[in-house]
Amino acid sequence: TNKEILQCCAQATQTVDQDGDSRLLIVGTHRDLEHQCSDETRDDKNVQLLELLTPSMENTLVYSDMDGSELIFPLNTKTPEDSDKQIVKNLHKSILSIKRRMKPTDIPLRWLMFNRELQ
Repeated sequence: TNKEILQCCAQATQTVDQDGDSRLLIVGTHRDLEHQCSDETRDDKNVQLLELLTPSMENTLVYSDMDGSELIFPLNTKTPEDSDKQIVKNLHKSILSIKRRMKPTDIPLRWLMFNRELQ
């Protein structure tokens, strides 16, 4: 399930992050297609994400809204409105801020080649 995939990603991120480096996990949704999901609302999904990621990752969460209740970035990429453009701008700032704090990591060339072969 998607929840299991996110849980696995969160655990992998925490395992890699033992030396204090920041890692990114961004969750988004197509705001223009949300009406097609009748099982859960975005609020339900945010609650599940918060339960999944806190308290272990609470210090590193980036919220999509100002009051800190939404982790899911809702975007309409087909016909973006001003609010969509603002969300992308805020997300970009957050990523740059985290990237500045990251320590450079040496990656063996054979790992890059292996990753390329997998794709």
